[in-house]
Amino acid sequence: MDIDAEKKYFVEALRFFYETQWLHNIPVTEILTKTSLDAVPKEWLEQLQILENEELNNFVVEKIIKSDWPDSLKTYVAKCKKINRLPFVPALPSIELPQNFKIGLSEKKQHEIIHLAYLVDVQCKQHDIRTIIDLGAGLGYVCQMLHYLYGYQVLGLERDKKNISRAFTRQKKLYPDSLTKVKYMHCDVTCDSANIIESILQQEFLDITDVCLIGLHACGDLSTSASRIFCKMKSAKLFILISCCYHKLSISKSVQEKQYFQNFPTSNCLRETIAAYNFDVGQFLRIPFLRLACQESADKWHGMSQEKHKEHSFYVLARAVLELYSQQNNYVLNKKVRKGTRKSQCSNFQTYVKDSLLRYDLVSDTDKKDNVITHEEMEKGITRLWEEQSTKLKTVEIYTGLQMMLQLPAESFILQDRLCWLHEQDLEAVIVPVMNKCISPRSYAIVSNKY
Repeated sequence: MDIDAEKKYFVEALRFFYETQWLHNIPVTEILTKTSLDAVPKEWLEQLQILENEELNNFVVEKIIKSDWPDSLKTYVAKCKKINRLPFVPALPSIELPQNFKIGLSEKKQHEIIHLAYLVDVQCKQHDIRTIIDLGAGLGYVCQMLHYLYGYQVLGLERDKKNISRAFTRQKKLYPDSLTKVKYMHCDVTCDSANIIESILQQEFLDITDVCLIGLHACGDLSTSASRIFCKMKSAKLFILISCCYHKLSISKSVQEKQYFQNFPTSNCLRETIAAYNFDVGQFLRIPFLRLACQESADKWHGMSQEKHKEHSFYVLARAVLELYSQQNNYVLNKKVRKGTRKSQCSNFQTYVKDSLLRYDLVSDTDKKDNVITHEEMEKGITRLWEEQSTKLKTVEIYTGLQMMLQLPAESFILQDRLCWLHEQDLEAVIVPVMNKCISPRSYAIVSNKY
């Protein structure tokens, strides 16, 4: 690892994310309460508002710019490209799940399982490994696939006992021949689990010396725990991890609106860079930044229709209007159901408001009894606010596009930090594209081995 090159990359990325925090440092629901749309440079808006639908898509997806655009906008695009170190996704091998594995699985899940299994097999063959440990095995889809297609013996570790029970029931019903080769065990995996996992492995599969640790969409702290386990486990010779949900990392300290995480940054290289240049990352690399890093990539806008853009901007702005109304009237929005609003209710704002008031409670954050108003009065107030704000629909979509261009640089930055940590442990490690980003947005694996 070239430490000087890595530090140069990190400092450039940190400066960029600090300068662009108006785009990534607040939840999208607060774009009106925090006046984020007003932060878009006027000279950028002038150029981007006149783009045709296809031109706007190409700007966001392909980073296509025009010669007469402001230098500051050209620089933004250039830095988005430069800070994204994630490798280009090549044409993926044309492989499909066996029919009996498709039952009850979405196209996305099918795509993820088959392509991860393919990568694991390719890597394991290179290192002559025949046993795999799946960290966070869920219902055992990957475990069964690795045995069924490639003959591996697999130990699936899962902290949710209900998932283990369902995986075992499914195995007995659909894959009874695998009962001695695919095992599911309860284990709440933490960074200190190496010895426990080693003992479970020896208990289930005798005399195993070389294993591959894998994780598909390891959520939050599980990703960094998995890396530490790999370093500590003597039998673990290969490591293949696809992370997700960066924003679910544990917060170690929260001061006012600042947020500091236990497992980010992880590498000494990034930590030293932050200290040397006196960056206060708790100020601008907060949950909204980590959430952006694990959202869908800009590829989603490839060929996106004008109608889809209008629907999206309506949904974003309408939700932001609800937030603004709540703040102006001293209310707190509480969801009554898991999903606050339904896109099926985006036909017009009146329908949207009625639906939202059924799915949210607007709870007064004051003790004043005269603060209670009827649903009808709320509808009128919210609708009046919408009429004032609805001229911003086009700006919302431009803001979203600019924000989406930051997704890959943000994810690249986080994965580069994790890669650096592995290099600091004297391990070989690379980032490998595994899946189609349009189908499965978390499509990159960190692959590491002990040589």
